[in-house]
Amino acid sequence: MPRSALTCLDTPDCVGCGDQTLLLVTFFNLLLAGFLAVVGLVSGSEAILVSSLYSIKDFITSLVAVIGLKVSEKPADWRHPYGYGKIEFVAMLLIGVVLIIASLFLFFNSIKDVWEGFQGRIPVPNLIAVLGGAISVIANFRLYRYWQCVGTRRNSPAILSNANHHHSDTFSALFVVLAVIGSNLGFLFLDPLVAVIETIDLMYLSGKMLKEALQGTLDSAVNPEVRKRIESVIRLVPGVRRVSKINARRLGHDLWIDLTLMVDFDLSAAEGYQIGLQVRDSLMKAIDHIAQVNFSIEPYRL
Repeated sequence: MPRSALTCLDTPDCVGCGDQTLLLVTFFNLLLAGFLAVVGLVSGSEAILVSSLYSIKDFITSLVAVIGLKVSEKPADWRHPYGYGKIEFVAMLLIGVVLIIASLFLFFNSIKDVWEGFQGRIPVPNLIAVLGGAISVIANFRLYRYWQCVGTRRNSPAILSNANHHHSDTFSALFVVLAVIGSNLGFLFLDPLVAVIETIDLMYLSGKMLKEALQGTLDSAVNPEVRKRIESVIRLVPGVRRVSKINARRLGHDLWIDLTLMVDFDLSAAEGYQIGLQVRDSLMKAIDHIAQVNFSIEPYRL
């Protein structure tokens, strides 16, 4: 059933729609970048030009996220027994480094233009930039909701990161519209000033992306809330006397859990193993996106 990429938001078949249109939406970012670049050059708005770079960044991150998602969803094999989930974190790591370097360059260039704007040495941007900014606001908000839907349902860190970038881009585009209007009212420094703010925001988002990518690449532990949730589910299983070890890590959008369970010392090995199977089944049912639960059984004595 053909559907528009941007009209399948918040629907049960959002994931299916995402499968059909991920690349289409990704290349829409490239079209938006080209449109904003033309508007920026014609109007003379530096803020619009930086917005076009935002869209180029979104195109690259979306493309890498889509490719990473497809690769990370490949089943585990004998060469990669834990699957391919880390490819998303590696992609995010590379993108984050590139974005920080580009943002620093744009930041220092825009700082110079702010000073020249105070001295009245930069041209007034054409009001056509307002139209370009308004289109960018609407497009980025719709793209944010789309990627948020797909990323949440697939539990993909790369796609959720991309959604957050579009959310930030929405507000950036709104500030661009206000800056162009302000520049036409005589406040020439506003247009490059917004460009400075955009680059700071871009560096902040890139830093968050780097942090998340490093945590995923280095097998950082899951957050305490997830750990507590795992432990609470285990304690409801009859026969479990104590949980002596819980190790949980994320590989892409999947969760891998290693447990050491303690059961009554007079139970047979088969009985202890059956309790472990019940724990595994309970966790699989209670918590989404668990790829594997490995457990060992130890005797419990008072």
